[in-house]
Amino acid sequence: MLRTSAIDYVPGSERAGEIAVTYVVDVISRLRAMEGQFRPAEDQVAKVVLEDPFFAGRASIAELADRAGVSQPTVTRFCRALGCDSVRDFKFKLAQNLAVGTSYIKQPERIDDDLTRLSDRVLGCIADAISMAREQLDTQVLRQVIETIATARRLDIYGVGGASHGVGFDAYLRFFRLDIPTNFYGDTHLQRMSASTLAAGDAVFTICNSGHIREILENVEIARQYGAKAIALTKPDTALAKLSDIALLINVSEDPDIFKPTASRIAQIAVVDVIATGVAMRRGAAAHEKLRRIRHNLLPYLIPDAGQSSRKPKHSR
Repeated sequence: MLRTSAIDYVPGSERAGEIAVTYVVDVISRLRAMEGQFRPAEDQVAKVVLEDPFFAGRASIAELADRAGVSQPTVTRFCRALGCDSVRDFKFKLAQNLAVGTSYIKQPERIDDDLTRLSDRVLGCIADAISMAREQLDTQVLRQVIETIATARRLDIYGVGGASHGVGFDAYLRFFRLDIPTNFYGDTHLQRMSASTLAAGDAVFTICNSGHIREILENVEIARQYGAKAIALTKPDTALAKLSDIALLINVSEDPDIFKPTASRIAQIAVVDVIATGVAMRRGAAAHEKLRRIRHNLLPYLIPDAGQSSRKPKHSR
């Protein structure tokens, strides 16, 4: 049975329609915002937690108190001042924060101002991501993707989140110009509506690196239920890969530096460009004509080159 995932009805609620919203309390953000508001002894506990949150998450109350140089009741008071019911509740909320990984918890070090080094690092990351995607690209699967999109009556593209949404919209900008009725949906509710209107001869192209977003999976299943071909750009061994009719599988390792470009996004954009070029070539004259029209009607918006603007067109006699 298809389900919604963000909000669940509360069993036994006294008020009709009452709902419970599930979210993760960001206790580290709360702790940083409250710096300077604790009592002196509690402030010592706060410093220990911020300096080594992973220690604080696994330490006993005695170990935490010992490192902070305070009593165990002080640790309890610190947790309550932070808005937690108990030390146990604090450690549970802290564990949810720590799940994002070390690189997102520790404060970043200040880098030097060597912009040449900076550009080498960033562009090197981009080049590595594209190189890894190139090595993993299955040409037989690529051929199936190109053929399915090139012959589709309609193409709907799905992508959510910061990376996949951007790649999906970029794909939309590529495909709608190739004489293919194309839509992009970055909202899961709109995706569900889109999926409900698809039919045999249509295709849905889903971009999702994790491949395990429940709403995405449900929407793809709906599209397939009505006969649409499901194409996925995702990692290997994901639920999305297994669900889709055709899956292009790319697994690019992310750089631990969270300020660098997301490698998977770069790889996906490159793969989309490969697909779009193949689709354009497959559609031939139809795609060529639409691109000619677009270019023709964009020319009035272009600022003429300074060296060319004063020249008059030559007419042959």
